[in-house]
Order: sequence, then structure tokens, then C-alpha cells
Amino acid sequence: MGRIALLVSAKIDPQATESIQNGDCPRRDYLELARALDATIINQETAVSKAWEGRSKTALGPAIAQALHAFQRREEYDCILTDSEHVGIPLAVLFKMAGVRKGHVMIGHRLSPPKKAVFFRGLRLHSHIDQVICYGSAQVEYALSLLRIPADKVAFVLHPADHLFWRPLAMPEEQMICSAGLEFRDYPTLIEAVWDTDVNLTIAAASPWSRRTSGASQRELPSNIAVSSHTYAELRRLYARSLFVVVPIIDNDFQAGSLVMYEAMAMGKAVIATKTRGQVDILQENLTGLYVPPGDVIALRRAICRLLENPREAEEMGRNARTVVEMGLNLDTYVSNVGQIVCRVHGSAVGKE
Repeated sequence: MGRIALLVSAKIDPQATESIQNGDCPRRDYLELARALDATIINQETAVSKAWEGRSKTALGPAIAQALHAFQRREEYDCILTDSEHVGIPLAVLFKMAGVRKGHVMIGHRLSPPKKAVFFRGLRLHSHIDQVICYGSAQVEYALSLLRIPADKVAFVLHPADHLFWRPLAMPEEQMICSAGLEFRDYPTLIEAVWDTDVNLTIAAASPWSRRTSGASQRELPSNIAVSSHTYAELRRLYARSLFVVVPIIDNDFQAGSLVMYEAMAMGKAVIATKTRGQVDILQENLTGLYVPPGDVIALRRAICRLLENPREAEEMGRNARTVVEMGLNLDTYVSNVGQIVCRVHGSAVGKE
């Protein structure tokens, strides 16, 4: 297809391809998308390394520098996929200010902060974004009702994990459970829920004390709770050894916690997660896992004890989860869904030339 650019806002590991080939880490969505679309990747390192009128683009901030770099190279592409609104919004602003029409697909992770509403309700920036892809239904609803983006410009696409890397392993389970991740995590509630139980809990995070929580003292942890950091391969083994996975989340309006939930499901593990305003799309209650209310220690403790006391139920939920993953809740389906959207926009953009 060609003439498609993929703007990647995350820092790209130059050793990623080799690590993936060696089985040391999961496939990267941007590499799979670039391969499927024959797209050119433009990352932040590429953008900020270029001079702009004698000055470093880092002075603009990496996201704006990346958008500007893509704008300056716009004649090389018919369609641009921006993997975050942090890059997509500045690029759309540049297109609108210059009166430029290019195919533009933007992934919107969290569109709900008021500062972002100015661009859509005030500037009607969606005139220069052909499709906005949201990873959660709550963000879709926000885009439609509050940002007033036309329905035909908003797509709901789940963003699951790499089911080829995250897969059941032939390892014996232990009397332990685990959790992972940092974004909007409510580890104080999880710690309180298992404080005096006989189950071991490993939290794969740099710190269990989220800066967004309040009222939780940073006290010494009991012997059954451990906090550690892990490589991808180590985290996979941690999931495999665990009876099930718990994802405690501070209430929020986007899909925080999703990645760990997808990974655990792909590993064939039942998941207990906080049902926040933004986290409602992944688990099938009592089939692949359990939801609990935000900040509710008692409810979380009950859910954990339920699966500990009913291991067959936990195992069945895990099997169901892996089945759902194999049926389509996986990275390959994500790449296909996003690829189809980009291809439609690309075809329309080429047809208008």
C-alpha cells in the first residue's frame, strides 16, 4: 500500500525486534501495524533529532515536535496514523491552520480532560481527523456526547495483548496471586484485602503506593506480600505460577488496567478487577473473572477468598478467558481492525486527489 505514516509516541527500543524474535518479549503493536500497512514509522527520536530553523525541536516538546516533523513531510504520505491524542491533536491543528487535507486516523486514549475539549468543541478539530479510535466504551461515549465528534468518525476497538507471547505455560501453580502495573493502581486497597490472609501476593510494580491515593500509610508489608520488578519473561512466569490475577484500580474514566487484564486472560488466568467508570469492557462477570467496586476492601477480599476457596471455578474462568482470547481478543485482531480503518481512510484520501 505504502504512503502511510505511523507516528509512535512511545520510546522505541532498538533491540525490540531481536528480543521479539528471541521470545523475550511480546510483539509490539506498532511494528505489527507498520508491517501490515507497509507504513513508515516516525518516532519521537526521529523528530527531535532534526533541526527546525536552526533550533532543536525538543524546545517544542516531543509530541509537538513529532507532529511538526510529520507535517513538514506531509507530501510523502496520503494517510497518517497517530497513536496518541498527544500527537494527533497538534498534527490536526497544523493541518487545519494550513488548510491541508490528509487522511488522518488518531488513537484517543483519554479524551475526557477538559483541556482537550477545547480543541473539539471550540475549534471543531475533528474536521481534520477522519477517524478517532477509542479503546474503551466510556471514551467513545465521551467523544460522542461531550466532544460532539460525529458518530461516523468514532470507532471502538479493543487493544488486547500478544496472545502468542502471553500464553499458558506448563508450570505448577503455587498458593499465590499476583498483580502488576502502575497506572491508576489502588494497591493500598489490595494490600489491605490480603493483609492477614494465608495467600502470598506478589505485586509487579516499582512501588505499591500510588501517588494518586490518599489515606494509605506507607507501612512495612507483611511477609506474605512482596513487591518486585520483572522482565517480560519473568512476568509471564509470575502469571503462570499464580492462581489468578488481581487488578485494583482507582476510579477513573478510561481503560487503566486493561493491559494486565488482557495479559492475564491470555495466560489462561481468572481476573479480579475494579469496575471503574472506564473499565467495563473486558471481563464477562462470573465467566472470565469478577468485578468489584472501587476502593472497597471488603468486596475485594470476598472476591479473592471466593476464588481461593473455589479453585475449580478460578480454573474454569481462566480457561474461558483463554478461549475468548483465541476467538479474537488478541493482538492480531487488533491489528486487523485498526488496519481496516486506516485502509478505508487511505483509500478515501487517495480518491480525493
